Amino acid sequence: MINKQVFFAPHPALRQLVNHIFISSNVTTDLQAKLSFPNPPLPGHSIYFFPYDRPIVENAFTKQVKTLYACTIAGPQTERTILSLGHNHLIIKIGFQPGVLHRLLREPMQRMIQLDYDGEAVFGRSANYVLDALANAADFEVMKAIVEEFMFRQLTKIKRPFSIDYVIPEIIKYGGSVKIDDLVKKACLSNRQFERAFKDRMGVSPKFYSRLVRFGRAWLLKEHNPAMTWTQVAYECNYFDQMHLIRDFNVFAGTNPTEISSAFEKQPFLIMRDIYH
Repeated sequence: MINKQVFFAPHPALRQLVNHIFISSNVTTDLQAKLSFPNPPLPGHSIYFFPYDRPIVENAFTKQVKTLYACTIAGPQTERTILSLGHNHLIIKIGFQPGVLHRLLREPMQRMIQLDYDGEAVFGRSANYVLDALANAADFEVMKAIVEEFMFRQLTKIKRPFSIDYVIPEIIKYGGSVKIDDLVKKACLSNRQFERAFKDRMGVSPKFYSRLVRFGRAWLLKEHNPAMTWTQVAYECNYFDQMHLIRDFNVFAGTNPTEISSAFEKQPFLIMRDIYH
């Protein structure tokens, strides 16, 4: 099995819009191998390109199964999924800064919760060109340049930032442990204006988003540090106690931490991922 994964910082001119570019190549000749991974709901919004095999995703709550688009636009995710990869899997991900996907699509993110858009339908020939170019690219550096060129062509479509766009990243910075009232004041908005603008950008309320950020951080901390106990994880991520973390597991994962620990052990390899890199 060949497994290569790299996070790239975007071009300096794109950094206020793009948080990271992630590229992963996984190739196996063992057609019997089961490449399935527990997938947490993370607060980031992204565009994915799959030039070869397309992943299959099963919702752990509804059991609905779908094959992702060759160019998938992914908005807010609030429920655990099970990700199954093909045997010739190449993923190129553009991970946006908070609120940028809303500013690009000019679409309220509430409409995209647990939904994916077909990027080829949204971006047309531009997405087709990127997929073809990625399939024929010589290496990861060339792939990075291809998706950066794609983003440069989208710049004129992106709305200018509003005051709230400058304060949402603080929720990420502090792992979800931040007073929303402080952000409202910094954004110079009323509570109602802040809530409405926040939902348009992130799809959910500020408090729910903060819980999602903290839960995502806890999931990834345990996944990357299997020797840690869930009690240690809860403490590290500023949960009041482990029962508080378990309640969030019921909401976001529909299961308990022990079951997720078992799923981690069965993963064929660790998928590199982060809330924001």
